[in-house]
Amino acid sequence: MSVTIFGSCRIDGINNNNNLNNLINYTHSTKEVLQQIKFLLGDLSFPSPYNRLCFRTGIVENKAIIYDNKFNTLFKESSICVIEICSDKKYMYNDFFLHHLCVDKRFPGHNRNTPREVLENFKCIKQTSIEIENDILEIKKLLEPRKIIVVTHYNSKMKGKYIESRNNLIRVLIYICERHNIPIIQPSEALTHYNQEDVMGRDLGHYTPLGSSKFIEYINKYIEPKS
Repeated sequence: MSVTIFGSCRIDGINNNNNLNNLINYTHSTKEVLQQIKFLLGDLSFPSPYNRLCFRTGIVENKAIIYDNKFNTLFKESSICVIEICSDKKYMYNDFFLHHLCVDKRFPGHNRNTPREVLENFKCIKQTSIEIENDILEIKKLLEPRKIIVVTHYNSKMKGKYIESRNNLIRVLIYICERHNIPIIQPSEALTHYNQEDVMGRDLGHYTPLGSSKFIEYINKYIEPKS
């Protein structure tokens, strides 16, 4: 069994990960996932500078990500795709969906090589629930006959209240997946026996070592019967 991961470092430790996520990109939104699938299929090419700006590995290592047949081979050999959707924001410039690191002002070290015209003119647009649903259905169609599993973000609380944008996205994803009979994993449910401070870091975006190990353990047990 081989697993292709569309997602972040939070699910990197899944058994039999073919490592395409580290070779190419950590995706966050459905638009990024669709874009990466088309890249893996060889249906979408990225001219400079987008062959850096659309891929986390390209940004972090300051190198162009060039299509390689090994990407396509690894992808085609996978039987399961785990799709973490943790954002409903799309960062756009010239019809390409950028990885947020190249324009996110919170991480200036990662956008120092981003062209000024991109930094000044990119758009950050919030997706609608209908758009997300249509994207997920297209993702499902493109990935067939592979089995797919959607993973949400951990539904963190801040000062005792859910983070509104995250909570809303999780609710949308649950509705879509239940409506279309798509398996979905909610980290908050998987880690329900632990307090948030035990499994989530202070940034509320990354797991603690305990949270990471327990969640990956949960996903691996979830995947095993499906392999």
